[in-house]
Amino acid sequence: MGQCRAGAPPGPAVTSAATTGPAGGGIGAPPAGTGVVYGRRAMHQPRTAVPVLFDSDGGVDDAAALWWACTTPEIEVVAVTVVGGNVDVDQAARNLATVLDAAGCATVPVFVGHRDPLGPTPPLRRAHAIHGLDGLGDSGIERVTFTPTGEPAQEALVRLTAARPGELTLVATGPLSNLARALRLDPSMAGRVAHLVVMGGSARVGGNARPAAEANVAHDPTAAAEVVAGAWSQPPLLVGLDVTHTATLTELEFDLLAERRTLAAAFLAAPLAYYRPMGSTFTAPGTCPCHDLVAMMTVSEPDLVRGPVLPLAVDTGGSAAWGATVVDFRELAFARRGTSAGGVGDVGEGPERVAGGRWRIGLDVEVERVRANVRRLFGG
Repeated sequence: MGQCRAGAPPGPAVTSAATTGPAGGGIGAPPAGTGVVYGRRAMHQPRTAVPVLFDSDGGVDDAAALWWACTTPEIEVVAVTVVGGNVDVDQAARNLATVLDAAGCATVPVFVGHRDPLGPTPPLRRAHAIHGLDGLGDSGIERVTFTPTGEPAQEALVRLTAARPGELTLVATGPLSNLARALRLDPSMAGRVAHLVVMGGSARVGGNARPAAEANVAHDPTAAAEVVAGAWSQPPLLVGLDVTHTATLTELEFDLLAERRTLAAAFLAAPLAYYRPMGSTFTAPGTCPCHDLVAMMTVSEPDLVRGPVLPLAVDTGGSAAWGATVVDFRELAFARRGTSAGGVGDVGEGPERVAGGRWRIGLDVEVERVRANVRRLFGG
């Protein structure tokens, strides 16, 4: 199992309703006779585990990502920060606290962010058709008792990175409101994060929430733009729709999931069954994405997603492309010719350049490795 770090106070009080697995349902209870036991925690962990801060909006694929983090020996979950997106921030916090409890990581602190986006947003509905009204597929999962801490998520991010400069990997799988607010509090936070992984955006395949915009970015384009422009210690990794619409789950993974062989499969079977019909709208027939899970997998397998480091910016202009992530692929062609954007009359080199940053843009992904990882999570 993954490592769950306690001792990052102040955190919320989380009380499990049934950490040994309710006989008649509750927290994703597996079928009788499977031998699956709730509340089991690993006591001995490898010293090489990557310490992770997880910023999430508490939907179905977020839950899958957190299960991966909690059950993978190469990852140490230090804290969870919560943002509104798939559901409102309070529901998202309850969902994530419930996953932590079911995965045996109830001591991991959960910090709740602001209720509203940082800036104006395009007109969007919450993705209830994909995640359900409760964010976990309306599958009757019993939530733990959860009392939020008084420390806002953005302040927790600043404090935790200051306590462990250069050590923590930050994985964000929701709107980037918490990260942007943290940067406004302390712009130097970006330089203290060892590595940033963001599930969001789209380089070449268009959007899902809007014609040109992916949902996490579209829910707070202003925040995304400020995070993209942050002075990060190394180019962050963008795990966008280009890879998550390719590294999908197939019938094989869903058949294994339905057997509920593991804690994760028992918990996720019903939510992912709800998620599958509408969540697979933009993928090949018979497949379904699990966006946030792919992003979290890159922590334990850094070569899983690959791509070039290129200029990245976010459209905040309120047009048809509002919320789009704009990748300057011209740089690859310019490099082959030994020139730059300025050579074709672009002001991108000067003070009027588009505000943005240099990010590693995920374009290639090891699809079969992702699926093999999913099968392992589900007991295959």
